[in-house]
Amino acid sequence: MKKISPLVAVLLAVTLLVTGCAGSPSSSDEATSSAVAETLPIKVATLAQIDAWPLVNAVQDGATDRYGLQITDKDMTIFDSGMEAVEGIPAKAFTLADIGQLPALMAASRYKAKIVGVAAEESAANAILARADSPVFNEGNSAEAVRGATVLVTSVSSAHQLLAAWLQDLGLTENDITIRTVEQQTAISAFEAGDGDFLVLWSPALYRALDKGFKVVKTAADLGLPSYMFYVVPENISADESEAVARFLAMTDGQVASYQAGGGGIHTSVKDFFKSYAGMTISDNDVTEEINRHQLYRIDEQLALFENGSLETTLADLAEDQVANDKLAAEDVALAKENHFYLDKRFLEAARGYAK
Repeated sequence: MKKISPLVAVLLAVTLLVTGCAGSPSSSDEATSSAVAETLPIKVATLAQIDAWPLVNAVQDGATDRYGLQITDKDMTIFDSGMEAVEGIPAKAFTLADIGQLPALMAASRYKAKIVGVAAEESAANAILARADSPVFNEGNSAEAVRGATVLVTSVSSAHQLLAAWLQDLGLTENDITIRTVEQQTAISAFEAGDGDFLVLWSPALYRALDKGFKVVKTAADLGLPSYMFYVVPENISADESEAVARFLAMTDGQVASYQAGGGGIHTSVKDFFKSYAGMTISDNDVTEEINRHQLYRIDEQLALFENGSLETTLADLAEDQVANDKLAAEDVALAKENHFYLDKRFLEAARGYAK
């Protein structure tokens, strides 16, 4: 006889409504009378950055078997930006996506996608860069050194959010500059060719820009701007898919434990990850930088962020900015806010039952 999973048990419980959970679950969240399958498939969307390392390393280590998950190379899709992944949500192109907080906000506001975990915090890995001879370094990062400039940035991304915060800090708006929307690698090539005055990147593309001699003007961390990578799932997923997500969160928890412990083995593993998964060869120094600039979270650490209100506050502040700049409809944001931006900690709570 198959055991009912921890997540199904939670979904069956009368006390389903918990603080931090976005209202009552939809009918798709409710368990069916039959037990879930022993081995469950899951499709995951990621970006080519370090918060995908726990997944990739788990697959390579065979941890999927231990957690009853079926994940092959074809089940992992790499996107250039989070918004590309968000476009796949209505068609349920994947079970879970690992995307930045601005695309996650868009997914929650437009499609009622649930935010079920925190993959990483990367404010130190999002940076505004300029050429070494830029006046911005001689004029104390003043507004006059930025006004009228052309900035290369990926639209609807953590980089774009950083740009908005930087401009606000300078007393400027997007109307004071020219924005050229471009993906990360293309932006580096264009900037190297002389296009634009400023470049906004996240890692690992950041390190390629630094290797070319470009200098950091500001990071999100410098501005006190949180930059989370969230685990997001479509609104209506089945009991089996919900179970697979809980197992996924437990599986990656074990990898994060190793990451936090550190050691030379992790350094080598991360370097190999970038070469095999992201198609990038990065230096030992860049690997160290990447690890130092990213905080990855265990299950209990993620739950603490859900429960202390910091995630909801971050999303609320971000949503206000998006409405003010006509990037999101006020009515969509109002509904998302009413539902706590669809933050749903039940998946993490269920994952505790599998964490090893």
